[in-house]
Amino acid sequence: MVSAFGPGLKGGTTGVPSEFIVNTCNAGSGALSVTIDGPSKVKMDCSECPEGYKVMYTPMAPGNYLISIKYGGPQHVVGSPFKAKVTGTRLSGGHSLHETSSVLVETVTKTSTTAGAYSSMPKFSSDASKVVPRGPGLTKAFVGQKNIFTVDCSKAGSNMLMVGVHGPKTPCEEVYVKHMGNRVYNVTYTVKEKGDYILIVKWGDENVPGSPFRVTVP
Repeated sequence: MVSAFGPGLKGGTTGVPSEFIVNTCNAGSGALSVTIDGPSKVKMDCSECPEGYKVMYTPMAPGNYLISIKYGGPQHVVGSPFKAKVTGTRLSGGHSLHETSSVLVETVTKTSTTAGAYSSMPKFSSDASKVVPRGPGLTKAFVGQKNIFTVDCSKAGSNMLMVGVHGPKTPCEEVYVKHMGNRVYNVTYTVKEKGDYILIVKWGDENVPGSPFRVTVP
């Protein structure tokens, strides 16, 4: 859902800021990462604009620069990496053939009309201490079975439930969170090996009472 456009993706001139736009409308929130590899370090600046984010960079040496734009993890946006050809005189750099500059912005959900603010989590009014987790799956789990517990967040305000299960060696294969209505969630997970697991339940950024739970798989 993310696209990038602008003259800076194709090239520029040393000492002159080149710019391009990363359109994050309708892509939800995520981490926007821009990396520029080339014959010089570049001065990079990222600012918000109505479509998403405007990136300015100033190359200091001529040559080919590779602009990688990633959103929400390791996936490149369409067209990335872009190759930009920079002309002009060498202003600095050149000791190395390969310099990397990068900028990372935690973006918020943008829609075409509203400008968001920089923050990784939207501001929710919630109280994780009022969450009530219940069920056998909080303390014990069995190989090859669906292990179940419920999390009642109905009195804890508005937020998002995050559940993670980590085994003795690797993360758990499958954790399934289902909203049953009225902010009560059913969580099922399956385990493939015996041992001690750690189960983390968070309401937004905060652990719920009892989390992290230690789960034994006999």
